[in-house]
Amino acid sequence: MRRRVIVLLFVLSLVAMVVTANVAIAIKYLATGSSSISLDLGSLALGLVGGLVLHELAHGVAFVALGARPKFGAKWGTRFGPVLYASAPGSYLGRSSYVVVGLAPALGLTVLLLAAIAVAPADGLIGSAAFLAVVLSVGGSAGDAMMMRTVLTYPADARFEDTADGFTVYGPAPRG
Repeated sequence: MRRRVIVLLFVLSLVAMVVTANVAIAIKYLATGSSSISLDLGSLALGLVGGLVLHELAHGVAFVALGARPKFGAKWGTRFGPVLYASAPGSYLGRSSYVVVGLAPALGLTVLLLAAIAVAPADGLIGSAAFLAVVLSVGGSAGDAMMMRTVLTYPADARFEDTADGFTVYGPAPRG
């Protein structure tokens, strides 16, 4: 991946995280009348781990819904630092289905976590952890969005196999 793409990805991720944080604070204010988020050690740990794990589980749920068998794992020595991942080696999804899997955390998980913020007690552990989890998940979704941008360059009849190292395309070459 070229350096300029990595910088763009980082900037996109930060912008998405700031926007999401502001939306989450607005939802909390509308639901509870409070706009403060208190992060103690428990909510910080739950939000960090929860955001990363739930993000990958959202991919996994989408894989299962589309008939694929997800596998989960972690890589420690990547260019982006340690990462968790969900993949489905041996499963071949059409372009539209693969886009659904790629965007599942950005669309589905974000809605669920924002709803949790709305119904959680004003200064409780769940609301604070959900706040951090949604911000982290949306930040990670920037990379998913960039990958789905590439997927959409392939014809609709291409098939995609998600591997631990990215994806393999079967079928026609990308347009352009």
